[in-house]
Amino acid sequence: MVSNDLLAKAASYTEVSLSFVDDDGYPFSIPVKVEVDREDGLVKIAKPQTLPALDGKEISLTFNHITPLPAGGYTDRRYIVLWGKLSDTADGFHLKPSKGYVWDEKEVPFFQYSEMKVSRARRYLNELNEKPWMSTPWLIMRTFRLPFIIATLLPVLIGSAIAYRAGHFDWVLLALTLSGALLMHLGANTANDYYDTHLGADGVNTTPTPFSGGSRIILYGLLPGRFVLSLASATYLLGAFIGFYLAFSRGLPVLVIGLVGFLISWGYTAPPLKLAYRGLGELGVGLGFGPILVLGSYYVQTQSFSLEALFASIPLGLLVMLILYVNEIPDRNWDDEAGKRTLVARGKDNAIVRGYETTMMIVYGIILGGALTRIFPLSTIIALLTLPLAVREKRLISGNLSNPYGLIPAMSSNIKIFLYTAILMLAGYLISFLV
Repeated sequence: MVSNDLLAKAASYTEVSLSFVDDDGYPFSIPVKVEVDREDGLVKIAKPQTLPALDGKEISLTFNHITPLPAGGYTDRRYIVLWGKLSDTADGFHLKPSKGYVWDEKEVPFFQYSEMKVSRARRYLNELNEKPWMSTPWLIMRTFRLPFIIATLLPVLIGSAIAYRAGHFDWVLLALTLSGALLMHLGANTANDYYDTHLGADGVNTTPTPFSGGSRIILYGLLPGRFVLSLASATYLLGAFIGFYLAFSRGLPVLVIGLVGFLISWGYTAPPLKLAYRGLGELGVGLGFGPILVLGSYYVQTQSFSLEALFASIPLGLLVMLILYVNEIPDRNWDDEAGKRTLVARGKDNAIVRGYETTMMIVYGIILGGALTRIFPLSTIIALLTLPLAVREKRLISGNLSNPYGLIPAMSSNIKIFLYTAILMLAGYLISFLV
């Protein structure tokens, strides 16, 4: 039986519809007028003349409220659904609800409510012997999280540009380096999804966004977990073939750099390392997308290392690390519940904002110092043009720390900060080749 509190809430609604499945198996719904009797736990329904005999039939009553918006759409959505067997009496239908549920978007946002019902939806599809479906291009993009490969592309290009400045450059080596690095990145993305699902971090998360919460392809039943793990293994294996060839042709340091990069990417969520679960994931990402990629691509071209490549790798690695850092904010409570102790999950609100601000100061400080001391070409100073975006980003983060969906613009603009800063830094190197 449903509680008196739920019946009291239902009594405040004015829009009610009665629904049932008719004898031919078709759904039928009609608006009705009702009176809620809380003392007897009954809902009395004025009998519509167009209905067939419903005595003893299982029906549902939906108590619904929406507020139309002048520009279109609705807000303030909420509803209550009561289920039970209908009794046909002299003064109308009576329903003594056997179960009921409620949704109010002021308490649970629509997207979170939808996410909470995923398991029910999958059970329903299983009963129908059907599976969720997504078009192949979108499934590929979601599985591999293809938009994020820009975090690999730009560091490799900048490392190669620094090598060109030192008098070494080969297009074939650049193509091989990019291919190997991108395959490792795709392997990391799919392995991360598999292990976050397997370890429970994605399953408990009911507030995913386009930038956080994982791809959820396994949770939604779009692909089996074993298949996703096989994809990760296959992309890692292809990347390893390229890495071994480069190590054989360009020197042992390439092998060492590649192995460290693999350990970071696989061990980000995979046991036994589980770096992200131990508060080391951010450091691993900063190292992998900074020094590993920039120094690695520089070494492939020059067969040597340089301080310039090392210094240039630091702001790039930190900017990619901040993408992860900000994307972890909507997940922090869920990650904490799942035992995924990221830096954000460990930190308080003020510490999270200070961490972002301090890291950004280091990024711009290195770019400015590198340009002024001529470690970098002076023209790379144009990368400082993104500083106003970083100031705005800090305000977006601090104003939405407890609002997962309000953080979506912050996560989007944070990626743009990395993208624009890296592109401007690369442009600074290209300009230096022309003057």
